[in-house]
Amino acid sequence: MGISFLRSMIKKLMISNCIAFISQNFKFFYIWAFIIFSFSKMNDSLTDPIQLLWQSFLKGDDRSFAAIYQHFGQSLLSYGCKFNVEREMVKDALQEIFTDLYLKRDHLHVNIDNLKGYLFTALKNNLLKKILKKKKTGFDAIETAKPELRFEIEYSFQEQLIQMEISKETTKKLHQAIEALSSKQKEIIFLKFEEELDYREIAGILNITVESARKQLYRALKSLRELLDPKTIQLFLHLFSKK
Repeated sequence: MGISFLRSMIKKLMISNCIAFISQNFKFFYIWAFIIFSFSKMNDSLTDPIQLLWQSFLKGDDRSFAAIYQHFGQSLLSYGCKFNVEREMVKDALQEIFTDLYLKRDHLHVNIDNLKGYLFTALKNNLLKKILKKKKTGFDAIETAKPELRFEIEYSFQEQLIQMEISKETTKKLHQAIEALSSKQKEIIFLKFEEELDYREIAGILNITVESARKQLYRALKSLRELLDPKTIQLFLHLFSKK
């Protein structure tokens, strides 16, 4: 086992411990993010606090890296857990993309103009690689079918709707509306309405054209309008909210 490999493993372990520390001390890192935003001497055109943190991280500030992780971590975890994979796989993927981000900092001086879209795409690609690797090493290794991430709703609808005092008839309509949507349509609705991403960002995450993203969202909403009244549509979109 080479020295360089050992050094790499030790560094990854240190980053792993760092991420765990961030999760336990999030208040400190939020305060640091605020300080970076308020007192940065960077170019005035950088008005986005996340972009300020990103530029600070690229210049070597580890506290900015911690603040970026704390800002996006929960959203990424929520997004990843809506796919047909185990939660632990999502946690591993999340840790790996931030570890890679940290280790490749010196090579990231390219124009990543939307860090959120970049991270969501990286997480999804990492999960795809993991299920492909699992497929190749599993009992179904002889199969040639392409691995697929299916976007699913993880909520216990019955319990949630009972708490909201929703009628059985409305509950039935909601289930029918959900079943009528494709996996990609559910994902587009989540990315658009919950994560508030634009069509270009959604297209990048789904690996489709911007026009295709527009059309698929239109078809999804049209399908909802055919099955649900406006009030129930709002309830439906509420069910996509982050946990």
